[in-house]
This record gives sequence, structure tokens and C-alpha cells, in this order.
Amino acid sequence: MSLLVPTLEVQLECYEGPLAVLISLIKKNKVSIWDIPISTITERFLEYVELVKEMNLRIAEDFIEMASLLLFIKSKMLLPSSGGEETEDPREELVERIMEYERFRNMAGIMDTLPMLDRDVFSIGKNGIDKEEGYDLLSLCTLYFELIRVREEVFLTVNEIRPTLEEKIAMLREILEASGTYMWDIHEEMERNEKVATILGILELVKIRTATLLQRKMFGSIVLKRRGGVVAENPPAEEPADEGREA
Repeated sequence: MSLLVPTLEVQLECYEGPLAVLISLIKKNKVSIWDIPISTITERFLEYVELVKEMNLRIAEDFIEMASLLLFIKSKMLLPSSGGEETEDPREELVERIMEYERFRNMAGIMDTLPMLDRDVFSIGKNGIDKEEGYDLLSLCTLYFELIRVREEVFLTVNEIRPTLEEKIAMLREILEASGTYMWDIHEEMERNEKVATILGILELVKIRTATLLQRKMFGSIVLKRRGGVVAENPPAEEPADEGREA
């Protein structure tokens, strides 16, 4: 009585390769892997291949190779044994390949139950907190004082403002004493501190009545004229102030 089930019912999409088909045949027919009825298994396997062809599915090379191997084993088993010598079972290679495939498939199933990176678990990435290093208080204090010792001192250098107001007034006095007139273009390129000193110096000379000021238009050139006589250090008390644009 044959142990094989007469029909084969398979789901084609479930098989990943020819070894998976063989394992399914063995399990469905409830036969031992060490006692494979190679003739019947070969027929069932070829039926599967033909079924795949009828469904216009592409047959992979490994299925063709397995079919050839099964036919080769079947042909060897049909040959009569020579005398009483023990011969190697031609099914051994097939059994080893099936067992190896089963081991890998079982390991794959176990690994599939483990958490998968970026699916079940996620890494914290490069921006995560680094492993805490062990530092004692003495090391931290030593490092702190070392940083204080070697750091570069930054100083703010404040240059003396030149010319000073007193120096600018003295310069204007010399010009008025020599030529009697000083013309200053307020748009002249000069340092800001010198421009401020010039304006204040002119106003100071007008204030003490040493000179008169004339400006014909707004933001135009300023003309400073010496009053009659020697340029005075102090204002003459008896002389009244000029009227109009002249001061």
C-alpha cells in the first residue's frame, strides 16, 4: 500500500524555490525524509512544473536543475546493484540539501520574530547623548584653571582723540592771525572727531567774538573772518554782536 497521497494541492505563490516544493510534497505525503520514494516524488514535482508552465509562469533555472537531479537519481535507483557490495544511496545529496534548506528557513523564521531596525526599533542617531565619561572633581578643577591660565586676554585699545578742542581752536587762531580768513567745506573728508572739533572750535571763536561766521546757504561752506585787530584770547566786552547772517 502506497503512503503517497494521489493528488497534489499546492499554492504556487507560497513556494520560494524547488526545495520548498519538495518539502511540501514530503510533508503532504507523510513520508520520511530518509526514505523518499524518489519515483513518485519526481512525478509529482514534474507535474508541478508542468502546472506552472500551463499558467504561463516563468520557470526559474533552479526548478529545471532540480527536475534534472530528480530524474538522475531516479535513473540511478533503477539500475541493478552490482553484486553484494553496498553502494551509496543516490538520494543522500538530495536529503542533505533539503535538511540544509530547512535549517536556514527555521533560522529565518526565528530572526523574523526579532525586532527589526527602523521597523520595530529605532537608533538614536549621531545626535544622541554620548556615553558619559567619568571625571572626578579634581580633574574638572584642574581643567578649569588651565583654561583660565592659557586663555588670551582681550583688551580694548582706546586711542587718544586728536586733535582736541583746545588744539583745534589754537590752529584756527593761527590761520586767522596769518590770513584773516578761514574757509571750511563741511563736506570735506576728515575723521569724525576732527570734524566735531572743527565745528566746536569755530563756534567757540564766534562766541568769544574773535571771528565772524558767514554761510551763504544751508550746508554750504563756512567762512570764518577775523575781527579787526589782533586775534583776541578773550572777548571784548564793549563790542556788540553783529546782526544778520554774520555772527
